[in-house]
Amino acid sequence: MKNVSKVLGLALLSGTVFFTSCKDKTPKPTTQTFTELEQATLTDFVNVVGNPLYAKFEALAGELKTAVQNLSSNPTPANLATARTAWKNVRVIWEQSEGFLIGPVDDLNYDPYMDTWPTDHNAMDNLLSSTTPITVSYLAGLDDPEDATELTLRGFHPLEYLLWGLGGNRDASTISAREKEYMVALASDIYNNVSALKASWLPGSIYFGNKLITPGSGNDLYTNKKEALEALANALIDICSEVAGGKMLEPYEPNPDSTITESPYAHNSIADFKNNIIGARNVYTCTFNGATGKSLSDLVGFNNKTLDLEIKQKFEVAINSFDGFTTTFESAIYNQRTQVQNTLNALNALKTSLDDKLIPYIRQYVKD
Repeated sequence: MKNVSKVLGLALLSGTVFFTSCKDKTPKPTTQTFTELEQATLTDFVNVVGNPLYAKFEALAGELKTAVQNLSSNPTPANLATARTAWKNVRVIWEQSEGFLIGPVDDLNYDPYMDTWPTDHNAMDNLLSSTTPITVSYLAGLDDPEDATELTLRGFHPLEYLLWGLGGNRDASTISAREKEYMVALASDIYNNVSALKASWLPGSIYFGNKLITPGSGNDLYTNKKEALEALANALIDICSEVAGGKMLEPYEPNPDSTITESPYAHNSIADFKNNIIGARNVYTCTFNGATGKSLSDLVGFNNKTLDLEIKQKFEVAINSFDGFTTTFESAIYNQRTQVQNTLNALNALKTSLDDKLIPYIRQYVKD
C-alpha cells in the first residue's frame, strides 16, 4: 500500500502536483416517468404479490391435504394437532389473498366455494348422518353461489368444524369413519380449488395475470391502466368494508352473536381479520414474502407524499389495533366491546382514506 501523504509531500517540494481522477462506479438511479410507474405497479403486483401468493397458497393447501389424510389414516392427538396447524397456516395466506378479490377468485366463485360462513353445524351433522357418499365430486357439485346453506357444506369451515368440534376441544379418538370421509373430501376439494385459482393467473385459457398487466384494446376486463389500477384500489376498499361492515360488525351489533363469527370453532377469527388487512397492505405496498416491487404507494407518493404517508399510517394503526384483543373474538364481542369498537374505528378511518382520496387520486392522475 502506498503512503499517499508522503508522495504528495514530495510532489509539493518539487513544485509539481499530480492530479488523478477517480471514476464513480456507483450506478446512477434511474428515474421512472409516472406512466412507466403505472405499468410497473401493475406488472410488479402480478409478479411480486399475485403469482407468488397463489403458489404459496397451493403449497400450503397441499400440506393441509396430506395432514388430513394422515389424520384419517391414524387419528392420534399428534396428527390432529398437525392438521389443525396446517389449517391455520393455509388460512393465513387465504385471508391475505382476500386483499385482492379480483379476477377468477370472484368471477369463478372460488371465494364462496372455499370460504362461505357463518356455517350451519346442523346442516353438516345432517349430511354426516345421511347415506350420501361424501366425495370430492359431490362437494364440487355444491356450486350454487346463491345457496349459502349448500355452500357452507364445503370449504375451510366445515373442515374447521371437524378438526375442532363445536366446543373447540375435539378429541382425535372420537372422529368417526363418516367424518374421516368428509374431512378427506373437504381437504381435497380445497386443494383442487386453490390449484385451479393459481392456474387461472398463469398462461392458459384465462391468464388473468396478463390481463392485469396489459390493459388496453382487446382486453375484455381492463381497457386502460386506470381501470386496472382502480380495480386494485377498490379491492382494498372492499376488504376493509367486509371486515368492518360484515365480519366484525354483524356478530357485534345490534346484539352480540358468537355463532355467526367467521372461524368460531378454531377461534381463529381475529387472525383472519388481521390477515385480511395485512393482505390489503401487501397490495398497496407491493410486498409479499420478503420481496417488494413498484406499488400503489409509489404511484401515490409520486405526486402526493402526504397522502401516501397517511394511507400507510392508517394501515399500521388498523393492523396493530388487533393486538389489543386479549381474548377470542367470540368472547370479545361480549367482554371487550370497547376494543372491538376501537378496531372498527381504525378500519373505517382507513377505508375513508382509500375511498375518498386514493380513488380520486387515480382518477386525477392516471390518464392512460
